[in-house]
Amino acid sequence: MRAQALGAGLVAQTQSSIPPFELHRPGSVAEAVALLAVHPEAVIAAGCTDLTAQLREGRVPRDLISVRRVPDLQQVRHDGGVLRIGAGLTHHEGSRHPVLRTTLPSLAAAWADIATVRIRYSATIGGNLLARRFRYEMPVLLGALEADLELAAATVPRRPVDWLWGGGDHGGGDHDGADHDGSEHDGAGAGAWRTRGLLTGVAIDTSDLLWFGYERSMRPTTTVALAIRVVDGSLRVTATIGSEYRRPVTVSTTADVAHPTDLDPGSVGRAVASRLPDDIEDRAGSAEYRRHLVAVLVGRLVATARDSGAQAPEGVTA
Repeated sequence: MRAQALGAGLVAQTQSSIPPFELHRPGSVAEAVALLAVHPEAVIAAGCTDLTAQLREGRVPRDLISVRRVPDLQQVRHDGGVLRIGAGLTHHEGSRHPVLRTTLPSLAAAWADIATVRIRYSATIGGNLLARRFRYEMPVLLGALEADLELAAATVPRRPVDWLWGGGDHGGGDHDGADHDGSEHDGAGAGAWRTRGLLTGVAIDTSDLLWFGYERSMRPTTTVALAIRVVDGSLRVTATIGSEYRRPVTVSTTADVAHPTDLDPGSVGRAVASRLPDDIEDRAGSAEYRRHLVAVLVGRLVATARDSGAQAPEGVTA
């Protein structure tokens, strides 16, 4: 027999159970932040789909702050050329939200393909990000869109998506336990079990965004999210490459053309592939194989963008 925490009694060694914890249910972001000040090591949870896996992996929460009922985390807004998506939205709710489907329908379509039906109705965008698991797809989508993570009660209130893996740490030295050299750790190894503020949402600059697409036909080996923006009269192509076996990698290339119809898919694909790190290989393929695969998938996305008739946002000269 073994004793449970908090005096909950005895459990046989052959059995497993969730240790008791204190459950807090704030009704606002301010209440959640106040609770974090009192319980800085508390687990923040919404859909709890990944938390279930963490419990199986040995996580033992003493305080759990459920933000599932916080209305501010359920909002989607598009103001001043910035799309903000609340961290508490489930995959199902977020992908179907009318503001997202109007402002960035390609992201809504990509989001709609994530996970199984059972997971989609519970798992949230915030949980997908902060779980820091290589196989989760939202960091790939938002990486290509150069999204910012917005955090309350954090040392630095806004972080790039790369911060999840230990990159993009701008001041304060607070990196959630992840290695700054971008070493290949996910989940708990990347700091997913450490609380460093409350993720309230993600912000995407749409003011210069021409096109976005996602290619997941080769998942789990390789996925590619790609965004095309107008920058100083040229097109910047940003691609984030994902894999179930290593952290996402984001690279960019610039084409001195004015419109996606002028892009050459093969040239852009090769340019993106050439910018991948030397250690891009993983257990599913060599560096040569993955570079070739990325070039093909990027070329496929660029060809789709070229044929889509994408127009520059109002006020942006392409």
